[in-house]
Amino acid sequence: MRNGFVISLSKLDGDISMTTEYRLIHFNCARPLGAFNMENEFVRVFMAILPRIFTDADSFDGMHWHTHGIRRPNGDWYGMQDAFPYPRDMAAPDVCTMAGWTSIEALKEFSYNGRTHPPGMRRLSDSLDRSDGASFVLWWAPRGERFSMQDGWERLQSLRQNGPTESAFSLEHLISKPVAA
Repeated sequence: MRNGFVISLSKLDGDISMTTEYRLIHFNCARPLGAFNMENEFVRVFMAILPRIFTDADSFDGMHWHTHGIRRPNGDWYGMQDAFPYPRDMAAPDVCTMAGWTSIEALKEFSYNGRTHPPGMRRLSDSLDRSDGASFVLWWAPRGERFSMQDGWERLQSLRQNGPTESAFSLEHLISKPVAA
């Protein structure tokens, strides 16, 4: 799909307390080294572990929603279910995730201490192209605001080009949650 797709909520924001005015959004991308096909071990392993990670994400209390897709080098977005067949003559895409969290602590708990995400990502970390710089961006968003994957991509580009700001920051340069108005 061109220009990104609007997130489909895995968990509705209505599940959170009415006193929560902001939520933490993260967007990250990973570009595998080599061809994007099932002969590539990264792609094969990644696609095999996704269902388990998604199941854990759906039941994790600190996550409001998550969505995933690929961004081809020409800028077109596709859902994970539409990733294949992938054009053999095209460079590898960015495999992207965007999620809404209750807090930075919840994001860290799932990412670093969860049952499926940490071991799966450790196994794949040596197979990633990191030549474009930062691959992970955070921002605080008012409850109910909707985003496309392209919105996340643009925030990541902002972080890469401008460094951390209130609208695009990293785990190394955290911005405090805004005070509810």
